[in-house]
Amino acid sequence: MRIIDLPFNKLIGLSNSNDDGYILKLDEDIKYTNHIGTVHASALYALAEATCGEFLLTNFPEYKEVLVPVVRKAALKYNKPAIGRISSTAIITDDTKENIKEQLSSRNRAIIRLKVDLVDMNKVIVMTADFEWFVSKFNN
Repeated sequence: MRIIDLPFNKLIGLSNSNDDGYILKLDEDIKYTNHIGTVHASALYALAEATCGEFLLTNFPEYKEVLVPVVRKAALKYNKPAIGRISSTAIITDDTKENIKEQLSSRNRAIIRLKVDLVDMNKVIVMTADFEWFVSKFNN
């Protein structure tokens, strides 16, 4: 599965970033703008949430076929008006990949906290989001 191929993500036009260090992107397009001509808050949220999914698939590939991630919490801060192409990064907070893998192996579930930054074309952070994911394994 590719995160950008999920129906909603395709609908809004998310794509993989070609820039080193970035995960996904939302290209510049008037269809993403709001009443003041900046990128709509909901488009930014969709990019951030999808970035988490792509990050989980990339960083836990051995669980790709059996992971069921569900967002439990999200806290967002819109820092600057977003204009143009927006790109994303993500990191794990409050834990390590090794500890998360151990939880998935021993308990078949884990709580994973991710921090996502969205940046504009000038690498200015336009939004920061903290996500808490409940991730469980199912047996095929």
